[in-house]
Amino acid sequence: MINEFSAANPDVHVTQHGYPQEQYKRDFTTRLKSGKVDVAFWYAGERLRDAAANKLLAPLDPDTVTLLKKKKFSPVTIDGTRIDGEVYGFPLYYYPWGFVYRKSLFKRLGIKPPSTWDEFLHVCERLSAQGVTPIGLGASANWPAAGWFDYFDLRLNGLEFHRKLLRGDVPFTDPRVRHVFDVWGGLLRKGYFLPTTLEQEHERVLPYLYRNHVGMMLMGSFIAAKFPQAIADDMGFFAFPAISPDMPAYEDAPLDVLVLPAKSPNPQVRKRFLTFLAESGAIRHIAEADQTLPAQSDTTFPPILLGDPARRVLNHAAGLSSFFDREADADLIGPVSEGLRLFLKPPHDTEQAVATIEKLRQK
Repeated sequence: MINEFSAANPDVHVTQHGYPQEQYKRDFTTRLKSGKVDVAFWYAGERLRDAAANKLLAPLDPDTVTLLKKKKFSPVTIDGTRIDGEVYGFPLYYYPWGFVYRKSLFKRLGIKPPSTWDEFLHVCERLSAQGVTPIGLGASANWPAAGWFDYFDLRLNGLEFHRKLLRGDVPFTDPRVRHVFDVWGGLLRKGYFLPTTLEQEHERVLPYLYRNHVGMMLMGSFIAAKFPQAIADDMGFFAFPAISPDMPAYEDAPLDVLVLPAKSPNPQVRKRFLTFLAESGAIRHIAEADQTLPAQSDTTFPPILLGDPARRVLNHAAGLSSFFDREADADLIGPVSEGLRLFLKPPHDTEQAVATIEKLRQK
């Protein structure tokens, strides 16, 4: 993408820096304050709002916002970065979370992707009876486990409550939060999670899934970029099942964006760069490489592996959350991560988890 821009703009030299994700998150504010960065990668949600509130970012100018609309960027991705009337993110791609599984395994066992909690429990029972551990979870980096917490809270308590909880307006000792852990603990205590995966990176869980040692894995649809070509067409995707029949289907759908540091050495040149991205089709190529849904819609673009089922999940969503560590207050992320680590270990104690989170949160 940068090479294409450079070829079309020979007077501009682009220097690109890449960093490990967790290190990048920790050092993001320092990098923005350095005054040496024109364009940076970031996440929509509370992390974006924090950076904007601290005057670290410049909003997109009206011409660029108009261009995004003209070039068919999805309104939900533009509005997903709108703060106090200003658009603070140049949308790249977004994706829903859901369960990935092998279609051939489900077909062989005569089971279908579940849409209700009773159906999900039946699938777990059927897999377990056939010697397949129902669920793999690579939780060593904490955020995959937070995806489970998100979905139980969204399915049981709804989007408005979830946002209040992640803002810190509701204590984790609230009975509704305890219920989240109780339902989750029921699955853990039945042995439905493969224990050997809980301390591994999420990518290390995939071989268990490929070899039918694990039946399902809750993950963002971007995981399709890791599927081996030989079995890629055998991989399926379905939404987290409904638990309460009266609760609308709220989904986790992270949105990744480019942001503009307020201290920019080359503000005019970076506008040319963003214009190139919007006009060149580069956004769609990034999404194809990442197996995500491009912010820029184009029905002629080659379909991605999980594109159709991922779009169905989003099309049926009653509302979207940005994902736990993007939506939560920054001071809440550490306490919840610690509580989840404790909870995933036997005996999967609800009281220990919520008390630990609340104690650390109060500090």
